[in-house]
Amino acid sequence: MKEKKTKIIIGTVVGILLLLALIFLLIKGCVKEYTVTFDSNGGSSVESIRVKENEKLTKPKDPTKTGYHFKGWYYNEELFDFDTKITKDLTLIAYWDANGIELESYQLSLLVGATKKLEILSLPEGITAKDLIFKTSDESILTIDQNGNIKALKEGKITVTINTKDGKYSTTCEIIITKEKIEVESLSITGSSTITVGSSIKLEVTLNPSNATNDKLTWTSSDPSIATVDENGRVKGIKEGTVTITVKTENGKTATKTITIKNAQKPNGGNNQPTTPPSNPTTPSTVAVSGVEISGGNSTMTVGDTGKLTATVTPTNATNKKVKWSTSNNNIVSIDQDGNIKATGKGEATITVTTEDGNKTATFKITVKEKESRYELHLTKIKMEGLDGVTYQYQFRITKDGASFTDYKGFTLNGTNYLKTSTSSTVASTDVKNSNTATIGLVDGSTKTLYVMID
Repeated sequence: MKEKKTKIIIGTVVGILLLLALIFLLIKGCVKEYTVTFDSNGGSSVESIRVKENEKLTKPKDPTKTGYHFKGWYYNEELFDFDTKITKDLTLIAYWDANGIELESYQLSLLVGATKKLEILSLPEGITAKDLIFKTSDESILTIDQNGNIKALKEGKITVTINTKDGKYSTTCEIIITKEKIEVESLSITGSSTITVGSSIKLEVTLNPSNATNDKLTWTSSDPSIATVDENGRVKGIKEGTVTITVKTENGKTATKTITIKNAQKPNGGNNQPTTPPSNPTTPSTVAVSGVEISGGNSTMTVGDTGKLTATVTPTNATNKKVKWSTSNNNIVSIDQDGNIKATGKGEATITVTTEDGNKTATFKITVKEKESRYELHLTKIKMEGLDGVTYQYQFRITKDGASFTDYKGFTLNGTNYLKTSTSSTVASTDVKNSNTATIGLVDGSTKTLYVMID
């Protein structure tokens, strides 16, 4: 009897447990889940997250974007509050400030003995080049001064670190130094595959081998009306569509990346409105400008050169993106209101762009050099008859930029020195070919390359 009662109790307990398990499964199956999607707005990708109804969203790792500082995730133009309970599908959009230290390249390859300036494309707001500190991980391999001028001393691999004096911002550049020229065998492009209209991203290139020294790149877009790309690999979305970005090395190696440009998403309103306002509150109808940066120009030009600068206003959805261009010296570099520049005279000039909204500014310094004159040695072959028979020599004349030039001491051709005498003087017959070069000595003591032209 006792044994029978025990079996009944055990059976009842098992039944209750099975019933509870069934109820739990039914409840679980009825719990709704929602998808939170993250639009990084040109930054590194962030995976979507599934969240149960009325539970809070766990904040993901912040995305990164070269040259920008992540402000936060926004919903309906307001900073999203991660204490908000999720009641529907959401799309959060990343907002960025262009206030990081952005370099032209984060990896360089140099030959032993080479010199180069580490070019900086943009700096945090309120920071100038004088506020930067440059350090190298090994001064026996490479040295760098406080203007960013580097010199490769011997083979090796080092890291250059750039910090602001206040310690708030920092970036690095890896430099590989080799003794001989190493060609690129292959390359690949990394970076986001999706951007929004008006925003921009910086694509990065990985070279194989990584210590290739012939690393000059050319960028092109299959359709600039949809997206443009500048000489540094920065892609800007113009309108909706898809383009192919191609990068090519000097030795003909190429890589491509397909970029899709979308209109900025505007999530529908609802009960799930965040309550914490952004640091610089805006309304959906008026989005204030937070900054501006300049890209696309060369810091060194020659008199007569032309180019174009581009102003990128942040945030990308700013209501008023109008800017005004100006130059510190129109006699050195001129600029129109479309950003078209022209080098007009020797010296240094600073180009400034100013936003109409908020009076935000960015500057770009340009050094203009004089155009090098071309010196030419014109040779005319003449027949010489004498006791030793017929020989040939060359009658010569010298020009500077196409005009007759006599203000020189002499010249050296194929190892032989010729002093200035008269235009009827001759040069001994020798193995001279068109486009060979000689050296001319000017009266001021300097020397110039002299291009040989056979008339």
